[in-house]
Amino acid sequence: MGRLNRIIPVYKPIGPSTFDLIRIFKKITKFEGKIGHGGTLDPFACGVVLLLLNKATERFEEIKNWEKEYTAGIRLGAESSTGDITGEIKILRDDNLPPPGMKSIGEALKLFVGEIEQRIPPYSAAKFQGTPLYKLARKGIEIEKSKKVKIFNIELLYYRYPVLAIRVFCSGGVYIRQLAQDIARDLKTDGFLYFLQRERVGEYTIKDCLHIQDFDKITIQ
Repeated sequence: MGRLNRIIPVYKPIGPSTFDLIRIFKKITKFEGKIGHGGTLDPFACGVVLLLLNKATERFEEIKNWEKEYTAGIRLGAESSTGDITGEIKILRDDNLPPPGMKSIGEALKLFVGEIEQRIPPYSAAKFQGTPLYKLARKGIEIEKSKKVKIFNIELLYYRYPVLAIRVFCSGGVYIRQLAQDIARDLKTDGFLYFLQRERVGEYTIKDCLHIQDFDKITIQ
């Protein structure tokens, strides 16, 4: 694939959207060709985003299904209106229920490994009759949709109530925000995703990524 038809792995920091990242890239590099992405990351998330230049955009349907790896932080014992750190947070208090133990955590994580039917979260870009679900959710309309996804493995990285950190190896299309909520509910509580970093997309890892401050050093013309 020529230099003008390439995949560029970029590290998206917390804050900008994937489309902000594309605009910044075009402004700094003066790239005037066709540009797309291999899968978005929410503004509160960070990690690997693949920028697709020119003919590489034609591979989107292939690339979006590549295996992905995430590090996720889950806050148990609380709920968020959006399922993540950006929503309205409510701390739940139930002194009658002890915090989940390590055995319960391990058993809960195993339940979500394999091919599962995953609810599509209301605050997502998935569409219903042509309208993104997040736009409907903002109007108080929640549409129940689900799809089959594959989770290859979930590793426990850290647990000290109320904080749970995991590493997820999965197919494309998995909603980590929804996974966080589902794990919490299996533990008989609520929870939300407070941190998310995409570590890998296919063979591209964070180590391969170009950072925003390095955009002016790349030669693509």
